[in-house]
Order: sequence, then structure tokens, then C-alpha cells
Amino acid sequence: MPKTTRPRAKVRLLQAGIKEFSAHGYRGASLRDIAKLADTNVAAIKYHFGSKEIFWKEVVSHLYQSLAATILDNDGRDEAPSTRDLIRNSTRDYIVFSARNPELYRITVLEMIEGGERMEWLARHHLREFMERTMAWTSIAQEGGVFPRDVSPFNLVYIMMGAIQTIFMMAPQIERSFGVDVFSEKQIENHVDSILRLFDI
Repeated sequence: MPKTTRPRAKVRLLQAGIKEFSAHGYRGASLRDIAKLADTNVAAIKYHFGSKEIFWKEVVSHLYQSLAATILDNDGRDEAPSTRDLIRNSTRDYIVFSARNPELYRITVLEMIEGGERMEWLARHHLREFMERTMAWTSIAQEGGVFPRDVSPFNLVYIMMGAIQTIFMMAPQIERSFGVDVFSEKQIENHVDSILRLFDI
């Protein structure tokens, strides 16, 4: 495989892995199907990642790194004139990210249902840090008077996550039942507006 094609092939494989692991879970996803979707072969997966398990971990890490870069690392703290604006901006970014990357939550939920070593790895390497940083943000919002102080940050975080993510997780059912594409720009903006109004941000 020519050296110049490696990065491009690896990106294609990651994108194909995201699609297949989110649709079928770790056990149900086929390396052959992933390779076909990426317009390459199984040998390329083994070349770039070594094994199915390592490949799955790379896919998950890629998604969580994208989340961190969008929400946590690029917090806009210097640009936001107030705590409310800061929380408002980060909430909007989180909603848009959730709409653009519903696969992250599908993969996570599938592993939560199955449990086991991959769930332990996911919690240890990604979930725990993300939730701790999110709860820290929530505490800042409470101290700034954006969220009520008499609600546990732990509970508040999970309430907000459910409100933000559920509509995108249930996209197929919503489209079949109501003919609504929740991933359209209009519906994403409607959801942003609804969440900001609901939580009075």
C-alpha cells in the first residue's frame, strides 16, 4: 500500500467503522462489511489497526476526541461576555454535535446494554472524564445563576443529556411516525431553541 494513501484509507475505515459499529454493535459488525464500505479490504483494517477490538477502540476514541474538541476543549470562555452566554454557546455546540454524530451515543448505549470489558474500557477511558468535566461545567452554571442550585449537578447533567440526545437516537421512529427528519437544519435549530427555552438558558 503506497504511503501516501494510508491516511486517507484510515479515515475511510474510521468512518465506515462508525457507521457499522453504531448500527450493529461490536459483535454484529462485520470487518468484511466495514472494508467494503470503505472501498478497501480486511487486510487494510489489520494493517492500520491490528484487530477488531483495537479498531473498535480507535473508532470510539475518534468520536470522543471530536466531542472534546467541539465541546470541552473549545469552551469559548474568553469570548463569552457572561456565564449564561458561555453555557448557552456550549449547549448549542453540544446539540449540534449530537445531531451530527448520533453514532457516538448509539455505540455507547449498545455497550451499556451488553456490559463487559468494552463497557469497562469505555467508562475508564472516556465516559468518566467526560461526565466529570460536564458536571464541573454544570456547577459553574449553577454558581452563575444559570441553573437552579438546589438540583444535584449529577442529576441535572443526565436530565439535560437525555433531553438533548433522545430525539436524535430515536430518529428512525420519528421519521416513520411523523415524517420529520430531525437531522435537517430546521429541526436541529428547533431543538436548540427548545432546549434553551426549556432550561431557561
